[in-house]
Amino acid sequence: MKRFYCQCEQEIFINNAFCEKCGRDLIYDPQAQTMWSGVLTDKGFIAHSKDQTNHKIQMILHPCANRNSSVHCNWSVSCTNGCQCVSCKSTRTVPDQSLPKNPQRWLILERAKRQLFTTLLSLNLPIEDFHVKENGLAFDFLEDKRTNPNVSIEHVLTGHNNGVITINAAEADEGFLHTMKEEMGEPYRTILGHFRHEVGHYYWNIVIKDDYQLSQFRELFGDERADYTKALEHYYNQDKPKFKSSQFITPYASSHPHEDWAETWAHYLHIVDTLETAVSYGISAYEPKINDFDDWYSEWARVAQTMNALNRSMGLSDAYPFILTEIVRKKLQFVDYLIDGFAHKA
Repeated sequence: MKRFYCQCEQEIFINNAFCEKCGRDLIYDPQAQTMWSGVLTDKGFIAHSKDQTNHKIQMILHPCANRNSSVHCNWSVSCTNGCQCVSCKSTRTVPDQSLPKNPQRWLILERAKRQLFTTLLSLNLPIEDFHVKENGLAFDFLEDKRTNPNVSIEHVLTGHNNGVITINAAEADEGFLHTMKEEMGEPYRTILGHFRHEVGHYYWNIVIKDDYQLSQFRELFGDERADYTKALEHYYNQDKPKFKSSQFITPYASSHPHEDWAETWAHYLHIVDTLETAVSYGISAYEPKINDFDDWYSEWARVAQTMNALNRSMGLSDAYPFILTEIVRKKLQFVDYLIDGFAHKA
């Protein structure tokens, strides 16, 4: 994530709706990918800034309709009639807001989704609106009987199907998330990780556009036509899944080529966002360029090593304990190659 400052020079963060130092209203502009400070009025958000010559700039932005809802969305929109931002309007189903825990769950889920969208937008990846296009990107935040006895669903599984990403709303609870980490053997399980993984399934059908790219995919990841249900059953029925750590970024990636792709895609987004944050905070001097995968990859290795050393000095587990072998590197490079194709079009 980028680093932002208010007009008063106080550091502000991407989800802030107002500056805690001076009280100015704040809004995030997803098109310009920047934060603005100003005043929220009946006519819109009057934003103030200065250009490189120190001249004052004033512009009017329009806040997302969810700014005053449970999710406190601070993004701007392009229309003036109370519409939702690109992230909020992708939500198709929200957890029952009449239940005490659900407003907070929805808030946490939407914040993680907005962070996902900032990365997708920065990479110039298309975000298709499910309201206007079949199989467009949509999110269902569902509950099951484990946390809400009033619903009919016995067990909500996080997943993707024809553009719809389903997330168990209870994953926003620390207790539930910790339990799932233990049960699934996934110590680095996070809501943001879920979003990044599942959106990888969504983009597989978008970024792989021809037979040549599909053949490249199969060479690296395997044949995606293998029976998915049987592959997952085999993976979960093992007492302790065995996988070749030299070939896969995580154990789950070994379950099926589609899951290998989604795990690799998620890690690519992890790296993109974390490296941008490292640059913003002076930990890295990397300057991204088109077709510079080798430099990007080398810089990430250096930053990850620094992150892990900082964590160890605090007595914590490594922030990024994953081993990126040569095969995994080639898979990440393939993802980068496909995304670069969209960057060239933008």
